[in-house]
Parts: sequence; structure tokens; C-alpha cells
Amino acid sequence: MIIKPLEKKSDRSALFKVLFLVTLIGTGILLDKIFTKQKVEIPSILGKSQEIKLPTQEKIIEQIQGNDIIKDSIKKVEDMGGIVLGEATDTLTKLTSDAGSLVSNVVYENTIGKVIEQIVKLPQDQQEKIKAQICK
Repeated sequence: MIIKPLEKKSDRSALFKVLFLVTLIGTGILLDKIFTKQKVEIPSILGKSQEIKLPTQEKIIEQIQGNDIIKDSIKKVEDMGGIVLGEATDTLTKLTSDAGSLVSNVVYENTIGKVIEQIVKLPQDQQEKIKAQICK
């Protein structure tokens, strides 16, 4: 008996897997090119970006900047901002002054006031000695 070597069957499943992978990658690249929008690159010079404006944008910007209503509105907003800032400054000054008064009253009542209360409780001759010592 002669033994025949087994015939190798070509492995077509590996070929199909590779072909599927290449098709999938190609489809992904194609879809990326078709459906994604390319980012508009803004040129920059020395780190400062510059936007390219269309002529219609320039006209609209000029109309808006030249409009008297816009100028008046900006002036009124600036005036109101000044008034608000003045009021805020006045309020802050008043609050600071009131807080200073409150602190000095609390310090007086809890320190010197307590000492004076104790001195008043002493006999008259000791009070006179303390007054003489303080007035030197």
C-alpha cells in the first residue's frame, strides 16, 4: 500500500477575512472624505489669528457701527455702568465704615469697658489711686 499525502485545501476563509478588512478600511476612508467637513483654517501671524471676512460682512459691520441707535445705546450703557459703579462704591464705603464702627464698639465693650466696670466697683480711694496712675 502506498500512502498518499493529504492534499492541502486552500484556506479561503483567511483570504475573505483580509479582503473584508481592506474593504472596511477603504469604505471608512471614503466616507471620511465624503461626509466630513474640512475645518476652515484661520491663518495666524505671530500667534494672532486673523479671520478672513467676506465683503458682505464688511458692509454689515460698517452699517451696524455707523447706526446712531447703536451709538446711543452704547453711550447709555456706559453711563448706566458708571452710575452702577458709583452706587456700588458708595455702598461698599458705607458698609466698610459701619463695619469699622461695629468693630471698635465691640472691642471697647469687651476690653476697656470691662476694665472700667471693675474700677467703678472698687472703693473710692483705690479709684483715685488708679486715676492718678493713669493720668501720669
